[in-house]
Amino acid sequence: MPRPWYETIFDERYPDLFGPLERDPEEEVSRVVELLPLPPGASLVDLGCGRGRHAIPLSLRGYRVTGVDLSEKMLGLARERARREGARVTWVREDMRTFVRPGAFDACLSLFTSFGYFCDEENQRVLANVARSLKEGGALLLDLRNAQKGLSGDEDMEKTVTVPSGELSMRVRFDRDTRRARAEHTLLRSDGIRISSAFDVRIYSEDELTNMLCSAGMRVAAVHGSLDGAPFTAGAERMVVIARR
Repeated sequence: MPRPWYETIFDERYPDLFGPLERDPEEEVSRVVELLPLPPGASLVDLGCGRGRHAIPLSLRGYRVTGVDLSEKMLGLARERARREGARVTWVREDMRTFVRPGAFDACLSLFTSFGYFCDEENQRVLANVARSLKEGGALLLDLRNAQKGLSGDEDMEKTVTVPSGELSMRVRFDRDTRRARAEHTLLRSDGIRISSAFDVRIYSEDELTNMLCSAGMRVAAVHGSLDGAPFTAGAERMVVIARR
């Protein structure tokens, strides 16, 4: 039986295949800090931290950061960069479906659509784990695709862009029945080698997430259309949900 995509996609191919979609992490961290005013030294967990794009700059700003990811390869890149830059981050290799640290964190971050990998029951379990891991009044920030835009058909996409390593073709399709988005990325490198990868995630609506968060013991405090704090509309590129325990 083949391994699920989230156990195979996050390897040495990832920066080339998905890096072009990433925004400036320093800018995103600044936006996160604005959306979640946190006291100096607050304890944060970056759930699905990857190679530490956000965890490291947050640590360098004086926060106590734990980075959690399933991929040892991504965590290896994160540890190496943290050593170079003098960042102190606690790196944990664990599945977000099992990661729990009762009452340990002031805030949990789930950025760049790092939520929705699993079936509905397992995604609900992730939120329950987050709620248990937050202190009373602690905040969760979810940065997700906007389901309203995707499920209306506006977000089906196919395009090719030039990146430093070659030509990157990206295709996204939304299944209106399963409410999942599938993305396929193929890179034709300048040396002629072709690499590809694919993933699919459950895309939740605002109402669905509100109910799931309530079931997990949290309440929605705000919904934005981007990390910049823009209003959330049907045509917004992202859905940024802030919930509190």
